[in-house]
Amino acid sequence: MRSYRPGALARNSAVVMLWSGARLSAQLLWVLLLGRELGASSYGAFSGVIALALAMSGFAGLGQGLRMYQDAARAPELLADRWRQASCVLIWSGAGLAVIFMVVAHEMFVGADWPLLTAVAISELVFAPVVSQVAFAYASRGLMGRAAAVPVMLSVSRILAVVVVALLPGGASVGAYAWLHLLATAITAAVLCVICVCELNIANVDRGLARSDVRAGLGFSVIQASGLALGSMDKAFALRWGGEALAGNYIAAYRFISVAVLPVDSLMMAALPHLFRAGTGRTRAGRMLLTLAVATGSYGILMGVAVWWAAGLLPWLLGPSFGAALDAARMLAVYVPLYCMRTLGTNALLGLGWKRWRFGCELLALAVMGCMAAWRIPAAGLAGAVEALLAAEVVLLLLIWGGVFSRVLYRPWGRA
Repeated sequence: MRSYRPGALARNSAVVMLWSGARLSAQLLWVLLLGRELGASSYGAFSGVIALALAMSGFAGLGQGLRMYQDAARAPELLADRWRQASCVLIWSGAGLAVIFMVVAHEMFVGADWPLLTAVAISELVFAPVVSQVAFAYASRGLMGRAAAVPVMLSVSRILAVVVVALLPGGASVGAYAWLHLLATAITAAVLCVICVCELNIANVDRGLARSDVRAGLGFSVIQASGLALGSMDKAFALRWGGEALAGNYIAAYRFISVAVLPVDSLMMAALPHLFRAGTGRTRAGRMLLTLAVATGSYGILMGVAVWWAAGLLPWLLGPSFGAALDAARMLAVYVPLYCMRTLGTNALLGLGWKRWRFGCELLALAVMGCMAAWRIPAAGLAGAVEALLAAEVVLLLLIWGGVFSRVLYRPWGRA
């Protein structure tokens, strides 16, 4: 036992898992505090608007941050060049997306006021992508602990924003919290960016952006956008077709479930550099995927059972206005193993170069979710929102793993 030394993936996964525990605790505390302060309706209104912004944030930076991650993981000397390119694109693309978001959200969510939309747009489309870029930079150097710590800092700052809004003389309101949410995100992004540049010695290189650079980043951008849209638009659909109270209960149940799958997200974060390096080697990639599939599948089943049992705590933790979240959380227990296996498949396709196939699968699943939500939410209420999410996950799981089996186990198709 003294001679045993865990591999790089195991060590990185363990470090990331520790930070994920902190992130899990911080996110859960944020949801509990915000839900209790705002109530189901106001919480649903804010979270539904945030969800639409998150869905659009995949286009912030046009994929240059994820491209920086891939290229710097393979060739560390490229980090400074790719950082400069990603930062430049992030500035103008984020500002443009913020304007588009406000127009779309104002039409989609009747009653949402412009100050709320402005605060959410700047927070999620201008400053929050900077935090993601910092995490990508650390991960590209193999510093998975620091990469995992970055979103924890953002979650902690947003908890402080909830505490401040609760202490305001007039009481908590969704408008006041939105601006404090923006302030917390902006300060955290600026501090983390400065620290990252200093720690990684990222030089201020004068590197322009060629047309080929934009094309290379767009391939990652559509992947990032489709993944974020798939993970966010169900909340926006719940607000659009179910109203604020339904959205508040659905989103609370989803947030409760999502903390259970954070360890799997951490494992994927640690494994992605290894998948990038595996390239088209079927033997090496197949062995890694088999190990990851056993781990994520077993974890998903166990946590699905645990989530169903623990769902009864939701009304007690959040308050009586979230009573309907109990049934939704128990229905969503099935989502846990589906998500675990699906996210492994999507990351495998990204690491092995099948970006177009992944994008097509996620786009189709998003269409299924939208159609199901428009049909089932008005008819079945909260259960309809859950049905729409589960239908999309099942479709995506089948398509994604069909692609993985074809890519790794059947024949070495070329990169897409």
